[in-house]
Amino acid sequence: MRTKSSFLAFAFLLLSISIFAQREETVLGSRGWGLSGIWGGYSHQYTGYKNTDGFNRGGFFGFEFGKSLFLGWTHYSLRDDILLKDGDNQRFDFRFNGGRIGYAFVPYKAVHPMINVELGRGHATLSGEGTDNMFIIQPSAGVEINVFRWFRFGLEGGYRFARNVDYVSLNNNDLSGAFGQASLKFGFSWGRYHKREDYRKNYEN
Repeated sequence: MRTKSSFLAFAFLLLSISIFAQREETVLGSRGWGLSGIWGGYSHQYTGYKNTDGFNRGGFFGFEFGKSLFLGWTHYSLRDDILLKDGDNQRFDFRFNGGRIGYAFVPYKAVHPMINVELGRGHATLSGEGTDNMFIIQPSAGVEINVFRWFRFGLEGGYRFARNVDYVSLNNNDLSGAFGQASLKFGFSWGRYHKREDYRKNYEN
């Protein structure tokens, strides 16, 4: 039930932003925020769970609006077979599925800054204590490199916030932590990047 509610909330957010974006393009006549591209790719993440290092790997897919805004879905899972360094060294596994919201600044430049936020459902398995579902939100920031028109490479760092962890031996802080991430992004972006008009110059003229 919680998963369905999260999905519906994200779908509503996506629809609201799209409607507002189209309205801004039509009424204000500024930079268009219509659909401008489709992208997907892979992410490789180095992070830690309760003082134990591990690698997450996953993928993402979504739509680009106005050459800068990205709205889509993402997932990843823990690739290492790790033992948490506490007590009986319990085996631990983790997966995440959720929405992804990103924004690229001056994306027409070969190297440009970007920010991302991922939020959704985390699913953990701990030996001796079973499985647990929790809410995850991951803000991050970094740079993106336009290698080719259809291929981009990203490097970013961020922090994972875990909430509603319901294990006896683990809490929210144990499953929260910093991460570094590299992303390979494939797709296509059409149209030209339109800068916002300088209305002061128009007024002066």
